Amino acid sequence: MWKDNNNKLEELYINFKKIKKFPTICPICKKDKSHIYMHIYDEKTRRGGLWIWCSECQTFLHGSIYVPDYWVNYPLIELEKLNAVPIYLEEMKDEIDRHTTKIANKKIFNFTIKKDV
Repeated sequence: MWKDNNNKLEELYINFKKIKKFPTICPICKKDKSHIYMHIYDEKTRRGGLWIWCSECQTFLHGSIYVPDYWVNYPLIELEKLNAVPIYLEEMKDEIDRHTTKIANKKIFNFTIKKDV
């Protein structure tokens, strides 16, 4: 059963740019089974959601955030399937980990064209 809101998982978000490969070590159970996914709902404001979860100990953190500029949504995520509990994301963890690892290693970039006003 999934356990919600362990603030130790927040360390993974804080240290995201230092992590080079996902899944990564869970700060709770110490297994190499933690994942991060962010999803931008509003491109203009970059308002979106954050999920951090561990497949091993099934602890997760979910919240609403302003998604960092470096993040790019994974295109195969079905928005209507996203939920606070990461059951859907767990099913896609391998694809999400590849995507997140590419972002962490700057292999995917978010290009925003800004028009002069």
